[in-house]
Amino acid sequence: MAPVILHAIILQATSRSMIFRKCATCKSRIVGIAHNHELRSAGVLYYCVECNKEVDEYQSNYELPMTVSVLNGEKVQNIVAYDRAVELLLGCNANRLGELMLKDTAILDELEEQLIGTRCHLVIRQEKKKNKGKKNDRTIVEAIIPANPLFMPLFANNEVESWEP
Repeated sequence: MAPVILHAIILQATSRSMIFRKCATCKSRIVGIAHNHELRSAGVLYYCVECNKEVDEYQSNYELPMTVSVLNGEKVQNIVAYDRAVELLLGCNANRLGELMLKDTAILDELEEQLIGTRCHLVIRQEKKKNKGKKNDRTIVEAIIPANPLFMPLFANNEVESWEP
């Protein structure tokens, strides 16, 4: 399906779980195993099911679930924004945000406060997936463009290429 542009207001952004990690080798999601004290002290925090091994090299990625109100009065819609779309909005990649979170745990609260109520243009596409025989349609965000030209990303640090709508 071709991308569509929606004019929306962000009603909710779930930032607490917006960063996930992928194996540097196979790019599959990895699972945390830090609950084991011996592994944690050895520096092993993650396991890749696909590679069937413990991993210490990974790539952080964004997956930001949001609820938006479409401005043309259609409806409230749940959407998911991934890496590039979130990077452009926040001004930093997921690795950098992870580093900032270690220094300041309140950073995610600040992020949610800034995002909620933001008027924006969303470039979206529908993704149709089958999961265990069930259809699972998701709305994927290709780009989030703040409607206010004076909008400043919370973590503006020149890591992400600038672009103009």
